[in-house]
Amino acid sequence: MTVRARSATVALGAALACGLLGNAVADHPPSALDRAVRALAGGWPSVALVITASCWWYVLVALGIAALVLAVFVPAWRARVLFSLLTTLAAWQGSDAIKNLFVRARPPYWVVYHETSSSYPSGHAMFAVVVYGLWSYYVATSEVPQPLRGVLSAGLALWGACVLWSRLALGAHYVTDLIGGVLFGITMLGIAASVTAGIPELGKDKLPAED
Repeated sequence: MTVRARSATVALGAALACGLLGNAVADHPPSALDRAVRALAGGWPSVALVITASCWWYVLVALGIAALVLAVFVPAWRARVLFSLLTTLAAWQGSDAIKNLFVRARPPYWVVYHETSSSYPSGHAMFAVVVYGLWSYYVATSEVPQPLRGVLSAGLALWGACVLWSRLALGAHYVTDLIGGVLFGITMLGIAASVTAGIPELGKDKLPAED
């Protein structure tokens, strides 16, 4: 199976799972899993707020600008930056559209502040995958020298996982919203990888220091 076919298969599977889960939770009371994970709400709210802020629009814009600066000064990473930015923008718009499709209400036990947009799928969970997860993969598969490569890759992956925790700690989402957001993020990455499968530069970039 080609890279394009594998990516398309992953995208289709994740999209179906996201849609089926959305249909199962949108118009129904919180599931047993949602009720069980509610116990995480209220834990370390100040820390959770800082972490959750890393997926707010102005932070994402700042990260995008930083990526563009990287592309200017490190030409070998331009394909990765372009892939990341275009995928993030498409996923951002797609997430908002799907929220308007399912219109699931937010949990009533919010902490710190009350978010009023629809709850499913979680945009923060999607960004955790499409931004922090993708860049963790980029660093892990690059030729950035060790141990820096391992530290950066693990740190990005851990931060993405902490974003998921922060949404539960703030009572901003049910856990099924987060699962849906992760599935949607995988869907968008799969679609983007399938579309760009013919670009050989992706995944083969080197930093100047390594030449």
